[in-house]
Amino acid sequence: MKLIETIKSLPGIIKKNWNKAPDGKYIPYKEIVSYSVGGIGVKFLIQVCYYIALSGTSLLSGSALGLKNGYLVNLNMIATLLGIFIGPLRGLIIDNTRSKSGKFRPYIIITGIPTAAIITIFAFLPFEKMEYNQKLWSLFIVYMLLQLCYPFYDQAYTTLAQVMSPDSNERADLITVSTFIYSLAPSIIVLFVPIIAGFTGRMEHITAYRVIMPAFGIFGMLLGILSYTGTKERIIVSKDYTPKVHFFRGIASGMKNKYQWARSLTSWFVLFQMGIGNVTTWYFYYGIKDTLWLSTEQQGVLNGTLNTILGMAATPAMFLAPFLIRKIGKKNLVIAYTIGNLISMIGMLLFIRHIWALYVFLWLRSFFAAFPIISDSAMNADVLDYQQFKTGERLEGLMSQFVGFIGTFITMGLTYFINTIIIQNRYGLVDNYDDLYILSFREPLSKAMIVIAIIGYLLSLIPFITMYTLTEEDHKAHISVLKIRAALEDYATSSLSEGQLEEAREIYSNAVSEYESCVTRLEKAGTRREKGNLKRQINALKIVIEEKERFNRSEMVKKQPRQKNCFHTRWSNYTE
Repeated sequence: MKLIETIKSLPGIIKKNWNKAPDGKYIPYKEIVSYSVGGIGVKFLIQVCYYIALSGTSLLSGSALGLKNGYLVNLNMIATLLGIFIGPLRGLIIDNTRSKSGKFRPYIIITGIPTAAIITIFAFLPFEKMEYNQKLWSLFIVYMLLQLCYPFYDQAYTTLAQVMSPDSNERADLITVSTFIYSLAPSIIVLFVPIIAGFTGRMEHITAYRVIMPAFGIFGMLLGILSYTGTKERIIVSKDYTPKVHFFRGIASGMKNKYQWARSLTSWFVLFQMGIGNVTTWYFYYGIKDTLWLSTEQQGVLNGTLNTILGMAATPAMFLAPFLIRKIGKKNLVIAYTIGNLISMIGMLLFIRHIWALYVFLWLRSFFAAFPIISDSAMNADVLDYQQFKTGERLEGLMSQFVGFIGTFITMGLTYFINTIIIQNRYGLVDNYDDLYILSFREPLSKAMIVIAIIGYLLSLIPFITMYTLTEEDHKAHISVLKIRAALEDYATSSLSEGQLEEAREIYSNAVSEYESCVTRLEKAGTRREKGNLKRQINALKIVIEEKERFNRSEMVKKQPRQKNCFHTRWSNYTE
C-alpha cells in the first residue's frame, strides 16, 4: 500500500523539486537529468576513443590494421612519457580556471568537439593504400592528439559530479543515478557494435570502424552538451575567491595529502589486473566461435549479447553502493568489493576450462568491479575537500600529479611486463591473433593474466587498510568548517548571501552542544562498538570547534597577521 502511495506521489515530488532542490539538498532534479542524460553522450564519445589503442590486444590496432604488438608497446612507452607533461599541464589549467560557467563545465565544449572530429577523420584515413609504417605512425599521431582532448573531456564531466553538491551522500546518490543512466552508452555499444561489425567485415576490418566511430562519436558529442547547459557547480569558496595555484606549490601540497597517497598506492597495485580484461575477449570473441561452432555473423551477435549481460552486472552494484556507503562507510565498502573481486578471479582460474562457469565468475567480477565507479568518485571528492580544509585551495587538477608522475612509470613498467615479457615473449602472442582461436594457446595465457591480477588485488589491501583513515564523520566536519570560513570571508567583503552567516553560527553552536552530549554519553557507553562510534564523532566535532582558534595558531599569524584580530572578533560576535 505504501509503495503504491509513493508511486502516485512521484509526479508531484518531481514537479516540486524539478527547478528547486529538496529540503536539505543542493541539486534540483532538472540538473540530475541533464547531467545523467548528457553523460550518455559523453560515454559514447569516450568509448569509441578507446578503440584507438597502442596495444596488439586491441582488435583495431592489432587485427584490423595488422600492427605488431612489439612496435605498439614501444610507441605506448613514448606516449606515456609524453603524457608526463600533458597531465600536469591539464591539472594546472583546471586548477586556475574560474569562469562564469564554472571550473569544469567549459571543457565539456572545448575538448568534446575536437575529440569527435579527430576520431571521425581517423576512421576515413586510406589505410588500404598505406604502407606498414604509415599506418603505424598515423595511429600514433591520432592517439596523441586524442590524449590532448578526451582525458580532459572525461575528467571535466566526471569531476563535475563532485562539485555539484558539497554533501557527500548527495554526491554518491548523483553519481549512482547518473552512472546507471550513462552506463546505457557502453551497454548499447557492447550490444550493437559486434552486430554492426558482423555485417561490415567483423571487428578485424577497418570498414566496421568507419560506421561505428563517426556515428557514436558525433552523436555522443552533441548529446554530451546537455551536461554543460543544464548543470551548476557548487564549490564552497568565498565569492571573491580567485584561483592562483602555482605548479610546484600545487604538486608539493598534494604530496602532503596522506589520503591521496593511500588511494594512489592502492590503485598502483590494482594495475596488475590490466591484462585480465583480455580474458573476456579471448574466450568470448575468439573462444566461442570454434567452441560453439558459430558463423561469423553468429559470433558477432553472441559476443555482443554476452558482453551486454556482463555490462548489466554493474547495475545492481551501482544501486547498492549508496546504501552500503551509508551503512558501512566508503572504506569498508572498498575492502568488501576487493575481497569479492579476489573470490571471482579465483573462480575464473579454477573453472577456466568450463566456458559457462567461467562466464558466471566473469559476471561476478564485473559486479564487484562496478562498485569503484561510485566509491572512488565519492572518496576522491572527500579527499579534495580535505585538501581544501588543510590548505584553503581547490586542487582537483594538480593534487594528484606527483603521484600520477610516479604512477606513469609504474604503468609503463607493468605494461612492458604484461604485454612484452608475459604475453609476447613468454606465451608468443605477437601478430598471430588467429592463434587465440586455439584453446591450448589461449588457456595458459589467460591463466597468467588472472594470477597476476590476484596478486595485485591482494597487495592493494595493505596500503588502503593501513593509511586511509578518513571517516565519514571527519568529512562532514571538513565541510562544516569550509562553510564557516566562506561565511566569514564573505562577511569581510560584504558579499554574504541571505542566511549564510546565520548558518555558519548554527553549525558551530550545534557542534559545541553535540560534542558535550557525546562526551557525556561516552562515559555511560557499554559496548565497544558504541564507544568507537562516539569517539569518532567526538574527534570530528573537535575539528569544527577548534576552527575558532585557527587564527591564533603561529602559522596563521605569520600568514595573515592583519586578519587575525578581525576574524577572532567575528568569531566572538557570531559563535558565542
